[in-house]
Amino acid sequence: MIGIVYTAFRNFIRNLRRYQVLLIALVCITASLVVVLSVVLGMREKLYEKASRYFAGNIVVMGFAGSGDREVEEPEAVLKAIEKLEEAGADLKAVSQRSSYVSSQDIELFFSGYYTRQRKLAGVEWDRERPVLENFDFVSGSVPEPGDENAVLISTAAAEELQVRLGDKLLVSIKSDRGRLNTAELTVKGIYAESSFFGYQTYLHRLALNRLREVPENTVDEVGIYLEKPVQNENWAAAFLAEELSGELPVFGVIKERDAYSREASKKRESREYGVVTVGAQLEEIEDLMWAISAITAVVMLMFLAIVMVGVSNTFSMIVWERTREVGTLRALGMQRNTTIFSFLLESAFLGLGGLVIGLMVGVIVLEGIRRGIHFPPNMVTSLFLTQ
Repeated sequence: MIGIVYTAFRNFIRNLRRYQVLLIALVCITASLVVVLSVVLGMREKLYEKASRYFAGNIVVMGFAGSGDREVEEPEAVLKAIEKLEEAGADLKAVSQRSSYVSSQDIELFFSGYYTRQRKLAGVEWDRERPVLENFDFVSGSVPEPGDENAVLISTAAAEELQVRLGDKLLVSIKSDRGRLNTAELTVKGIYAESSFFGYQTYLHRLALNRLREVPENTVDEVGIYLEKPVQNENWAAAFLAEELSGELPVFGVIKERDAYSREASKKRESREYGVVTVGAQLEEIEDLMWAISAITAVVMLMFLAIVMVGVSNTFSMIVWERTREVGTLRALGMQRNTTIFSFLLESAFLGLGGLVIGLMVGVIVLEGIRRGIHFPPNMVTSLFLTQ
């Protein structure tokens, strides 16, 4: 057996000139697959990462009461359930406790005669969400120090409209929960690269936002968890968390769809009920877009692969026919028919393995070149999925 493998490898090396066109074709198809699949999967992962930051986690617990009220009145019970989830094997990256204010008309940022509107204010605890917030593609600055209630993080979309830089003080204005117009002066401690939908959110300390809203300082609207592997573990972790919470709080279940979230959020309730919301429910439309892109990419690549494989197979068959004398010599020396066929199959295996290894290397080099050398324009499409 070893002798046949050695002979096949030696013949492959000797006939490398004949195989060079096939080898180049295999390298190209492998590198193309690596680049295209890596880009598509990377886009999906980046989308989930951005969405989880925007929505307070991959899985978020909310308390629904009345119409539009989403306060979590017993965050300690939720944190206890999250501890049980971690003990069950969930790999958590961080846990969030947020206060949030959503309004596309009532949130305004002012600086030196300029103003811009934001869709959402996220009141975060810098120390709790530091492992996640540090993944921002910061243009300048970084995550504020724990307990810094005068700090604010804004996107490049807001910074460009306001002509604001790191260290500048800007005014944040909202209509409070009591209906009064409130403002606060905050210092820009970080500007992150984002010009898409996710760029219309400003991050400040939870206590600072609660003072702006004129609600108790310990108010929590969302308790969320960030998973290390959200795509694989999101549904399991959400179901487990809902089961744990049901023993302590009134829970109506897991929300996985956008329509269900809208129904539950607008439903009038006599008492507070808690729901576990996955980021997929918040991101359903964009998730459908990503699945469509993935499906189209898969079909195109499979067609491309089939065409290349047919060409490679025909070319290899021609090479074998050209070596008829060699086959006759091997048979004359006593090599059995099956052994001769196996020897040629081993040569094709070495050809495929060589094309695979070199193609992987070329694909990785191309991806690294794209990452280092290409700066994508900061528009709605690219910044929605990419950072580099």
